[in-house]
This record gives sequence, C-alpha cells and structure tokens, in this order.
Amino acid sequence: MGYQDTMQVCKKHGHQINDMTERFPSHNQNFCSVCGSETTIICSNCRSKIKGCYHVEGFIGHIETKVPLNCHNCGKAYPWRNKLLLKRAGKSLINPFKSSLNFLASLVKKWLI
Repeated sequence: MGYQDTMQVCKKHGHQINDMTERFPSHNQNFCSVCGSETTIICSNCRSKIKGCYHVEGFIGHIETKVPLNCHNCGKAYPWRNKLLLKRAGKSLINPFKSSLNFLASLVKKWLI
C-alpha cells in the first residue's frame, strides 16, 4: 500500500515548494523563494491538507505532482487558481507559434546558406 503526502504551495502564484512535506520536512519553506509570498499546506476554506506526492511501497523514484487548482475536499478554488490557468493557457497558445517560427527559421537558415 501507499500513502498520500502533503504539498506546500505559495499562496500568491501557486509555485510548488515541496510535494513531500511529510517525507522531507527540511525542504519546507515559510515563504516562496521565487516570489516571496507566504506558503501553505492546507485549504483556506475547509482546512484539508493539499494532496502531494503519492508514495507507493517498493517504488523508487518520484513523479512530480502538479499543483492543484481546486481543493479535493470542498471543491473551492485555491488562491492561485486563476494565475495558473492563465499561465497554462499562455503556454498552450505559444507552443504552436513557437514550433512554426522554429520551422520558418530553419528554412531561412537553409536559404541563406
């Protein structure tokens, strides 16, 4: 069997601080090293712990857990939800243009050589 660890996230932007706060408490931080905002391990609405890495007995390795947008217990949005949605949407909009630009750049490069 396994167990669910707790995740620590910065309250303002949703930067993941530690997705294994129970296994590695020495990695916890009171403030985000990226933006300086306070961090949390619980939902501000229902006080449930934020789900982190799921540990499976006998499995060696680590699959990083994505920062959740909503609480698994009460369904309320976390404070960082909108910022993460905008960031994820921006990446999905930029990626197709980025690959097209890279393709065009390779054509121009070949034409100039």
